[in-house]
This record gives sequence, structure tokens and C-alpha cells, in this order.
Amino acid sequence: MVGKNICLIGGGNMGESIIAGLIQGGHDKGGIYVADPYQPRLEYLKKTYGVFVTTSNIECLNGVKNGKPDIIIIATKPSYVPVVISETRDILKRTNPLLMSIAAGVSSSSIYNWASDDEYKTVAVVRMMPNTPALVNEGAAGLISNEYVTPEQKALAETVAKNLSKYFFWFKTDRDIDSVTAISGSGPAYFFYVMEAMEKAAVEMGLDKESSRKLIAQTCIGAGKMVLGTDKEISELRAAVTSPNGTTHAAIESMKADSVGEHIAKGCHAAKARSIELSKM
Repeated sequence: MVGKNICLIGGGNMGESIIAGLIQGGHDKGGIYVADPYQPRLEYLKKTYGVFVTTSNIECLNGVKNGKPDIIIIATKPSYVPVVISETRDILKRTNPLLMSIAAGVSSSSIYNWASDDEYKTVAVVRMMPNTPALVNEGAAGLISNEYVTPEQKALAETVAKNLSKYFFWFKTDRDIDSVTAISGSGPAYFFYVMEAMEKAAVEMGLDKESSRKLIAQTCIGAGKMVLGTDKEISELRAAVTSPNGTTHAAIESMKADSVGEHIAKGCHAAKARSIELSKM
């Protein structure tokens, strides 16, 4: 990534995580250009990271060294993606950069169709689905690329993913990314939902909220590390701490009686269906 020009459209929380990760990974801050409509946010990013900032998407792309952006990362709300591409299409045609989107529910084929025309058919597109734990350097992501992405451009995308997520994986289709969206993209909210319920129960049992919060959070972190640290099935790990007729057994049986596992799976499928629905809008 040394010497590469990176244009980031969207300077929100995930955009900031990308900036911070790239700089921590050794990328020159002078090669990072950020566009966002909110001036106070830009001032914060410039002061904190020393990157080039502007409210103009066109100025962001035209302002790069040697006039050629190597990678354009779109980190906006999904509805703004076609607007960004339409506004910058002439520059895209002239410079042919890697076009990378982290917008949920926006398919790589849609991005390609918005950017391409009869004179510009080699639009290199990567779609990435990160998640919010990237904000604390604990992210996970899935990626796909289209046929026009070169090996060098794929390496660029991997560098972005590596500096944003602890784990990232390449998949093949937009439907795969819809699945990733349902599992790891939306996944943090599922864990927060369970943690909320546990915190409520802890307080009902007489524990104070601050202690409960930390006990629950650390338990969640520890369970995740146990999964990552072994080849055992998750069901085996659960069984290992579920002694017959013990306290954990009582909890698990109660949850099974209420079909908690089935409802969680149903929620995941609902998230994927919504991601597919959004991609068709």
C-alpha cells in the first residue's frame, strides 16, 4: 500500500476505523483523502489523523497525488452509493481505480452497473461487509470481487480488510455477502440483545449493574476466545460446561423449551432476506 492513493467517501465511524487501521498499518497519511458533507467531522479527522479532507467527492478524487486514485472506498449510507458513483463517474472512467464499497445491502453488480457504460466496461469492484467491532480492533469481514479486479487490486483490498478486521474471508457471490451481513455484519446486535437480557436477569437477582455488565462482557469475550482457540465444535464446548442436572443444564433446557436456538436462526435468515431486499431497491 506504500505510495497508493486512497480516497474514502464517508468519514463516519467505520470510515474512521479504516483511516486509523491504515495509518497504524504503516500507510502514509498523506496518501489518504477523505470526503464527507459534515465539516465538523472533517475537521476532527484532519486534526486527529492529518489526512486530506474535503466536502466535495470530486475534489477528493481530483486532489490525489499524480491525479490518479488507486482505490476509492465508499463508506456512505446505502442510498448515497449511486449518487456518489454518478457524481464521480467521469473520474472513474479516466483513472480506472478499484471501487470498494462497504455499504450494506448494495450488491457488487449494482455498483458495476452504476459505474460502467459502453466506453467503460472494466470497472473493478470489491464489496466488503465489515462489522462494528472494527471500532475496537476486533472486527470480522467478508469480501467478494468481480472479474475485473486485478491481483494487485485484490491485494489492496486485502490490506484494507486486514487493517480493519482481525478475520476476513473471500467469498464468491453477492448472496454470500448477504449471508455474511446476517451473521457477522448484524451479529454484534444479537450478542448485545442476549447481553441485555442477561444484565436484566442479573439485576433482578440482586447484582449491581456495573458488576453485571463487566461479568457479562468478559464472559462473552472469553467464550469467543475459547472458540477461536480450538478445533472443537461449538456444541462440544457448550456440552463441556453443561453438567447433567447442574445449573447450566437447567438454563439450557429452559432455553430449548422456548426454542431459543430456532428463533436465533430465524432472525439470521430474516437479516439475510432483508439484505437481499435492500439490494433490489
